[in-house]
This record gives sequence, C-alpha cells and structure tokens, in this order.
Amino acid sequence: MSENERRGQLVAAAAQMFLEKGYRATTMDDIAQSAGMSKKTVYQIFTAKTELFDALLTEWFAPYTLPIEPGGRQPREVLIDVLCDLVNFTLSDRQISLMRLLIAETSHSEDIAQALERQGIGRGKGALEQWLAAEAALGTFRIDDPEDAANVLFFSAGGDFLLGLLLRIRPRPSLEQVADRVERAVATFFQHAG
Repeated sequence: MSENERRGQLVAAAAQMFLEKGYRATTMDDIAQSAGMSKKTVYQIFTAKTELFDALLTEWFAPYTLPIEPGGRQPREVLIDVLCDLVNFTLSDRQISLMRLLIAETSHSEDIAQALERQGIGRGKGALEQWLAAEAALGTFRIDDPEDAANVLFFSAGGDFLLGLLLRIRPRPSLEQVADRVERAVATFFQHAG
C-alpha cells in the first residue's frame, strides 16, 4: 500500500472514529485500530490527531474550493449549476454528520477552532466567491463583496434545508426542490447584482 493510500485509509478511519466517539474522545490508538494499522505507522504519516483532523477538513472542504470552469456557459447557468452542486453536497448524510461533529465539539476543543482557522473558513477562499470576484471584475455583476454575495447566494439557496437537517426537523429535500430554490435565489441575485 502506498503512503497516499495509507493516508486516505487513515483519514477515512479518523472520520469514522470522530463521528462515532467525538473528536476529544478519539485516540490515535482508536484510529490505528480502525484503519488496521499499527500506531507507529499512523505516527509516521500523521504526527498528531490535529494533523489528521486537518486532513479530514481539507477533504471535507475540497468541493467548496475546486475552481469553477464556466465552459462557455452563461453566468446564470454556471451559477445555478454550481449552487445546485454545492447545496446538494452540503446536504449529504456525510456532510451533515461532519457539521454536527463540528458544532458539538468546537466549544470543547481549541484544536477544532484552530483547524477551521487554518482552513480559512470565512476568509474568501471558496471557489464561488473567487468566481464571483472574477465576474464582477469583468462587469458581469455589480457586487462590492464577493464573499458576502457567495454567502447570501448559498444560504438563500440552501440555508433552511441545512438547518432543518442539522436539527433533524425536516427531511432531506429532493434534487428538484433544491434546483427550484437555487433558481429562485439566482433570479433574486440577478435582479440586484446582474
């Protein structure tokens, strides 16, 4: 098994253990056992549980940071496709479970708060705000703050779905429901910024 394969297996094992036991209660021994590796092997790849958590967050946030490729499509079409993908990804069982973990553990662990800071959460590192900034520079949109615009778009399109799932008070929306909400959010955005 290559180091990349072992690394991936450890990140998957860590995610499973963090979700089962919580971040604070999970030990490197737990992760090693779950991955079927020795603790020594784990420490050769990750020197601390915080490094494993950083790797998990990097994997978790990757879809939010992948560059947006317009492919010759109109901005409205690109925005609808990107938001549908992001909202549906965010509402997946795995992502909801990871968000619940972050919510439950952040107030008890400085490690998690620091890991989120290292990931640049809320600092304009997402692909949507970068694309909006590029389009605004081209004159496609009239927006002063691409990060704020990205947040408004995302949470208009999926915020109440997300809250309902996090609180377990609403069922997962269908792809059609998400698409309908995204189209309405984008229409409103274009009325104000287009």
